[in-house]
Amino acid sequence: MSKAAPGSWMAPFLLHDPCVNQGVHCSMSSEFFPAAALTREERALRFVKRAHGIRMLGLALGAVVVGTVLLRNDAPAPVWVLMVVHGFVWPHVARLLSGRSAEPAKTEQRNMLVDAAMSGVWVALMQFNLLPSVALVAMLGMDLIAVGGYRLLARGMALQATACAVAAVADGFNFAPRTGLPEMLATLPLLTMFPIVLSVSMHRLSRQVQQQNHLLLQLSSVDSLSGLLNRSHWENAVNAALSRHCCDVAVMLLVDIDQFKRANDQHGHTAGDEVIRKVGKVIRASLRDGDLAGRYGGDEFCVVLCGADMHAAATVAERIRSSVACSLFERAPGLRCTLSIGLARHHTAMRDTREWVKDADAALYRAKLSGRNRFVLAN
Repeated sequence: MSKAAPGSWMAPFLLHDPCVNQGVHCSMSSEFFPAAALTREERALRFVKRAHGIRMLGLALGAVVVGTVLLRNDAPAPVWVLMVVHGFVWPHVARLLSGRSAEPAKTEQRNMLVDAAMSGVWVALMQFNLLPSVALVAMLGMDLIAVGGYRLLARGMALQATACAVAAVADGFNFAPRTGLPEMLATLPLLTMFPIVLSVSMHRLSRQVQQQNHLLLQLSSVDSLSGLLNRSHWENAVNAALSRHCCDVAVMLLVDIDQFKRANDQHGHTAGDEVIRKVGKVIRASLRDGDLAGRYGGDEFCVVLCGADMHAAATVAERIRSSVACSLFERAPGLRCTLSIGLARHHTAMRDTREWVKDADAALYRAKLSGRNRFVLAN
């Protein structure tokens, strides 16, 4: 066999849908990405950082609202000091408490309950000024639901009502619900900016969850050693392509590692795993975007070259074979690995993937009988 010259098959291998370029959707394969998962502590600290930003904005805007009402009501100096401390100092104290806590998420929920209690206090000290009071209660409710759902909302609202009642009694239960134009204008930034910022934050979280779910789906369909589709997902992918006539003209390569069991016995399973990884890497690097490759068994791999004739498939098979034959293995310096490959053309009479695999397996068997380390075309 002569080694074919490199061609357009050397594009980086991605397990993409072969029907995409034809305008047909085939839900079959996904790219393989290694996952660098965040630890629980890192996720908690991200949550604390996000909560700190939202709290700073919310309390600063709330301080503008409360301050406008306090100015109208000619509030005493201690109330102004309390407003400044809660609006501009407390957010940083809350972050410090959560960041140093062994359970940052739980501490942050307790901080939210402090916010709930203080909002009740401000409703009372604003003498129940209608629009500012409703705005504070509504914005806090949104925040409670975003952080802890309905359970935290219920606890927060109960604490808010209790704190409001206590503060109202302490303030002599002054009641002045009329909202003037200055209070309306001061409330507008809180009613507009805070919901938008909170929605942006929740949207980012939603995108992260979608990406993580997508990654989990990818990981469940990909063999961890080879980086190729596992057998069931590969079969589903190929069957889907065939049912949508995406691979009517195609060639299958059934790749088998020669004497893999002997290599495992002589060099150990870690060396065997390295061989699997190497073969998977070579396959991924040797194929085009749109081809479907999977690990079919312990030492067998299946590749479908969509839109390829037998000559092009033979070029790919030789590239895979020769690349693996020249490979060196760190865990087994003396190991030389070879491949036997069977090639089978797709026929429209084939009912499913297994009939196609059967033809490729017959060609693979002939490659083994002929001395291994070669590829053979099916009759």
